[in-house]
Amino acid sequence: MTGDGPGGTRPEGRDPSQPRPEARDPAQPRPASEGWAYLSYLIGGMALYGLVGWLIGRWTGLPWLVGVGMVLGLASAVALIIFRVTRS
Repeated sequence: MTGDGPGGTRPEGRDPSQPRPEARDPAQPRPASEGWAYLSYLIGGMALYGLVGWLIGRWTGLPWLVGVGMVLGLASAVALIIFRVTRS
């Protein structure tokens, strides 16, 4: 049974009036480990997609795919960072 009435349960299984257990105080600065993680996302995204672009470029004879892969990797890393920052 779902609902907010007597005997009902919330579908997500928690009381919405209570703060989320993983919620952090926005007044507190983020730890340095998050910054290093975001930097690794940027470098790793560019490296991984650059490698994929290089491999596909060698296979197809289009060497400019390395640059396309690096830009796509950077864009996907920025999107991931934005998602993680706004979610917490």
